[in-house]
Amino acid sequence: VWDKANGSAFGVNAAASNLFHDWKEAHEGQVKSLSARNVVADKKWRKPPDDWYKINVDATGACNGYIGFGCVIRDSQGNFIAARCGRLRGNWSSKEAEALSLKEAIIWIQQQQLDRCIFETDLQNLALACYSEDGCSYFHTIVNYCKLVLKHFNHVLVKFVLRSANCVAHELARAAHSMSDLGVWLVTPPVFLSHV
Repeated sequence: VWDKANGSAFGVNAAASNLFHDWKEAHEGQVKSLSARNVVADKKWRKPPDDWYKINVDATGACNGYIGFGCVIRDSQGNFIAARCGRLRGNWSSKEAEALSLKEAIIWIQQQQLDRCIFETDLQNLALACYSEDGCSYFHTIVNYCKLVLKHFNHVLVKFVLRSANCVAHELARAAHSMSDLGVWLVTPPVFLSHV
């Protein structure tokens, strides 16, 4: 609480991350581009902390006028909780598709009324954009919507991981292209995920 205004955990975290980043750049005496930053990312999927959920999200590029998206929820024991995949009409760029997959996942998780969530994506620019200033592209418009919804979570993080740590969500997004409607699985994962 500051100046009689409450901030969400996401907002406080984002502000702290931005301030730290600004301090670090000023201290080093040079500005580095986002692509030049060293980011340590998980190479394989790891369990979230106790009482937290991990939601991996991914998207596939446009195919026949659709993109595929997928997300999977697992608990702190690594247990499968739920998964969802589907298609969205449009010839979106790969960055926009990834942002749309995050948006779909956030809305779904909010409907499930889950808290203490870590969203993982294999697009570094998407994870960084969730903690940076607004932009004016389609990609940033989608990210800005995600940030707006994330403010309603008490405990939430958006994190970058390597594709190897995000393979279940990737398989879900690929499978979406062969479906005519949303696919939703609760408690038991779909058979086509058994190899991952």
